Amino acid sequence: MRRPKLRKVNTAKRKKERKATEAALRQATSMMLDMPTGCTACEKPFDRNQETVKTWQVIVKENKMSLTCPECWDMILEEDHED
Repeated sequence: MRRPKLRKVNTAKRKKERKATEAALRQATSMMLDMPTGCTACEKPFDRNQETVKTWQVIVKENKMSLTCPECWDMILEEDHED
């Protein structure tokens, strides 16, 4: 009985990992293109600049992305602490 060559096994494994990584990247890219243009709670517009990118929250659940402004995020955190 012959043992499979180690090189073939590693090549197949690397190819499978590369395909999975590429699929995850495609999914993440498509989600970023479908990103909301404002806060999903109060509909405040999202202006892309250095400050807003650092302060706004992006939440991804079940392949759905929501964008939350700092004010709404604070309210959400307060509600969570009350429960």
